[in-house]
Amino acid sequence: MTPASGLAAQSWTDVRSDFPYASECVYLNTAAAGLSWTGQGAAAAAFYDDAKRYGYNGMDRWRVSLAAARAKLAPLLGATEDELRFVASTTEGLYLVTGAIRWRRGDQIVLAADEFPSVVLACEAAERQGVVLRRVAVPSEGEREAALIDAIAAKTRLVAVSHVHWATGTRLDLARLSAACHDRHAMLMVDGVQALGASPANAGGADFYCASVFKWLLSGFGLAVLMVRDRVRADLSPRVRGYNNPPPSTDLQYAHTNYPGLAALAATLDYLELRVGWDRVFERVAELTELLHDALGRRGLTVVTPRDARAGIVSCVSDDASRIRDGLAHEAIFVEARNGLIRVSPHFYNTPEDIEAVVDALGRAT
Repeated sequence: MTPASGLAAQSWTDVRSDFPYASECVYLNTAAAGLSWTGQGAAAAAFYDDAKRYGYNGMDRWRVSLAAARAKLAPLLGATEDELRFVASTTEGLYLVTGAIRWRRGDQIVLAADEFPSVVLACEAAERQGVVLRRVAVPSEGEREAALIDAIAAKTRLVAVSHVHWATGTRLDLARLSAACHDRHAMLMVDGVQALGASPANAGGADFYCASVFKWLLSGFGLAVLMVRDRVRADLSPRVRGYNNPPPSTDLQYAHTNYPGLAALAATLDYLELRVGWDRVFERVAELTELLHDALGRRGLTVVTPRDARAGIVSCVSDDASRIRDGLAHEAIFVEARNGLIRVSPHFYNTPEDIEAVVDALGRAT
């Protein structure tokens, strides 16, 4: 379930005015980093002007934003507030998880052969404890989910996936995937950075879900949400410990979190929920990506992102993706090149005219 639409939802013209850079260029690269809205900097500054000016005596004020952000993210993830912690990045969260699982020699981790490097490296760290990585070849984007499920075996302890693939934009059905994992007594760890804020990203039956906030949640760097289900937390043994999780604690958060970042995030979550509306955000992204998918197809470009399994990324094949990306940048149209693909990632602050502009430019460039 997602929170209700905004109480005072703005028109899309008003929303776009909250993102001045969106009117200076065609910015279709939210999958790399989202744009800041005009009130975000003031929210972060307020942490220093108000909460931090009291030193440690301001701790209760520091924690207001933490509690607010946790309360607003929990329903988006389908989690309880107590299952959420804040860490420095998606990468840190993934490493904290794989470092805390009590591995047995011969345990297996299943992941896609083309998985995002941070997911791969966090899993490779477990190899030193005798864990076997099973890298699954993905025959096609339509078969990505099935290929992972088919690879789950008796020794599989963990399946590690991106909710939305970083290059192709394919969105996995976490309910189906987690059911397959749990049927075989395996856990599911999800990198959700390309999903959370772009589409309904309910973590479903996932055991671990981590996502930085600088992409689709439009907030700053050095902050990510980490969900650890209560049902698995008791079995963890954190490798990284600090004053916040001394033994025998099983909590993965070991120290203070990024409080000024949380102030900006909490304000942004308010903006997204109350002034735009989550339902409108998701509907807008879905509309723009459908327009993009259709227009690219009409141009004769090969779209690899499945129409019925997408979030905010639509990618098409290119023989020279980096050259085309750089050429579009000279026209003030910003997209990304990934693995021989042109990756286009509109958010709610984009318009149908932005989609038309990028498709026309791609048509000229290919």
